[in-house]
Amino acid sequence: MSNEKVINQVTEYIDSEKYNILSTLKTYINFRSINKEQLLEGEETEMVECQKWLTGEMEKMKYFDKVDYYELEEGRPNVVGVKKGAGKGRSLLFNTHSDVVMVSEEQKRDWTVLSPFDGGIKDGKVWGRGATDMKGGGISMLYAAKTINALGLKLRGDLLLTYVDGEESGRAEIGIWSLLDKGYVADFGIMCEPTNLNIYNKSKGEIYFDIKIKGESTHICNRYKTVWPQRRKEEQIGVNAIDKMVKLINAFNELERSWGLDYYDPSLDPGATTLTISQIKGGESFSAQAGECQMMIASMISPETTVDNIKKQIIETIEYIAKHDHWLKDHMPEYKLPFPPKVPLNIPEDDESIQTMVSSYEQVMGSTPNVKPSPFVGDVNYMFEKGMNGVNWGPGDLSMGIHGTNEHVPVDQVINAAKIYSAAIINWCGLID
Repeated sequence: MSNEKVINQVTEYIDSEKYNILSTLKTYINFRSINKEQLLEGEETEMVECQKWLTGEMEKMKYFDKVDYYELEEGRPNVVGVKKGAGKGRSLLFNTHSDVVMVSEEQKRDWTVLSPFDGGIKDGKVWGRGATDMKGGGISMLYAAKTINALGLKLRGDLLLTYVDGEESGRAEIGIWSLLDKGYVADFGIMCEPTNLNIYNKSKGEIYFDIKIKGESTHICNRYKTVWPQRRKEEQIGVNAIDKMVKLINAFNELERSWGLDYYDPSLDPGATTLTISQIKGGESFSAQAGECQMMIASMISPETTVDNIKKQIIETIEYIAKHDHWLKDHMPEYKLPFPPKVPLNIPEDDESIQTMVSSYEQVMGSTPNVKPSPFVGDVNYMFEKGMNGVNWGPGDLSMGIHGTNEHVPVDQVINAAKIYSAAIINWCGLID
């Protein structure tokens, strides 16, 4: 049977399953599978129930040779389905995360289309938390496997479907890394992140720092003794930790400007390597100088450099400022990395994996997809760090209410993603004649 004829069968079958696809997606969204570390006070997650439901859905297919539900941390489950190929084919892993971010009280008030965990359809879109990020892609990949099974297509290479927890809080060790540690690896991985069906072959990296500076609190009336030299040392009272943190902020601003020139990637926007002051807290009283100041910084890292290089420069900047400050040289700032860094991703556009994705899209859609850098980071970066190539490729887009109000995903993109994923499985894994 010709490849073109098989793809036509795939398209027809998925179109006939449209109602079931959307019904399954609605059920997936109905589960309040909120990341355990992002729950509002008094709120509970349905992550376990959600992942057990997915396990049941895969077991009912009677297609996979193995369906593995496991937890490395109580209440933080992952699910894996493995279909062994006949041999002499390339293996393919699909991944999504079932955990979603919380819906804040403000977002609940401002949500205007259906409700946050409805999963219903209006105006040609599926609405609800996780619709785009990234349950839409998760159901598209499930129905791609169902399509291969329903049409009786026999694969040469292995096919893996993986649904993890922990992505929304950077917990790679209980999610994506645990898959690889348990041997669930493949020649290539497709992360069903929302890309508007563009193929994101590049991605910036990411690193966070928590920084704490200790000062010496005193009344605001003693401000003059804090900032002006005194005749005797004991007359200098108090050290405002916020003042000291400002010195670091100014240094970081200069460092960021230099990165804009040092790490230029023509495929990315100018200034691809950045350093953001994302959180800052200092002082306990309106009438006292701050005895402590805490700050979190977030750095996005161009594929033109490395996590280790950027980490080294940030630490060197902290230490340089401290060593040249009257107070800080004896009271060094404390710093730590609250999450594992994400390394930049860079898969050449002419790589066979990318070209397989391109041809799969063309066979289904009749047009050429965009291959471009990703504006976000995710589990694909963690996977790449462990030596496994992958891309972000899925239905939905950052503009569709991700982490905000009225999150949605277009129905046609969910359906088309299932078709394209099916074609990618066929083209990458290979079929037995």
